[in-house]
Amino acid sequence: MKTYLDCMPCFLRQALEAARAATDDEDVHHQVINSVASVISEFPLEITPPEIAQRVYRVVADVTGSRDPFHKEKWQANQLALSLYPRLRRVVASSDDRLLTACKLAIAGNTIDLGPASKYADINSIVETALTSPLGIDNYAEFRESINSAQRILYLGDNAGEIVFDRVLIQELRRVKDLSVDFVVRESPIINDVTLADAVYVGLDRIASIISSGSDAPGTILSQCSPQMLRLYHSADIIIAKGQGNYESLNEERQNIFFLLKVKCPVITRLLGVNIGNAILMRQSTSALSD
Repeated sequence: MKTYLDCMPCFLRQALEAARAATDDEDVHHQVINSVASVISEFPLEITPPEIAQRVYRVVADVTGSRDPFHKEKWQANQLALSLYPRLRRVVASSDDRLLTACKLAIAGNTIDLGPASKYADINSIVETALTSPLGIDNYAEFRESINSAQRILYLGDNAGEIVFDRVLIQELRRVKDLSVDFVVRESPIINDVTLADAVYVGLDRIASIISSGSDAPGTILSQCSPQMLRLYHSADIIIAKGQGNYESLNEERQNIFFLLKVKCPVITRLLGVNIGNAILMRQSTSALSD
């Protein structure tokens, strides 16, 4: 997906929030905004938003001296989600379609995001809404069919906290079928995206192999990924891509990808024909797969 002019204010907002998380010095905040504004003006709109965001957060780190300004928020998100974990498991176990419920909960977990969404939502109410609301784009039948014939899944993670909801889905996938799951994390901290430390902390390493993408981009930029990640990407039967960043960077790729996300910005609403807040379970377009 290319970058749109509408993305530019979002980059500036995110940069300011990261700067404020790193320091109380308003002079530094001003320097961050000036530096980021200069940097984003240099990028062509043909590149993806995660590629620009990667550079934006590197500028923030260089100016503030903080490489992980949202460390505290990530820890809190993991703690909150872990406190919900027993309830999430009970909800899945008591539902009529356990896999569908687990998918809806995994998408609900995508609400825990400091990128497009500036504040964490009330996760308890989000869970309740997820269980009762229809999907904005519903390719669940194709997802279920693909799972039945799959042996290996590559699961592209997104945010800290959200990964507890991913854990619930992965456990359900492995209950349905004897699958191998590789879970991909960021190489180093960016925004509140999941790293190896987060994945291990919430117990994902007990049910999946954890690998780094090889990049700190808040999405999956294949040209930056490690050889190991690329081998798994091209050999997986199914790729589950969580969140807007992974959609923005992979929506034109020719792979069997299922995007699971909450819609958080007007650009995505226009591209997908949905509304802000819609839950999406969407297979990669057939045109991209057949070109």
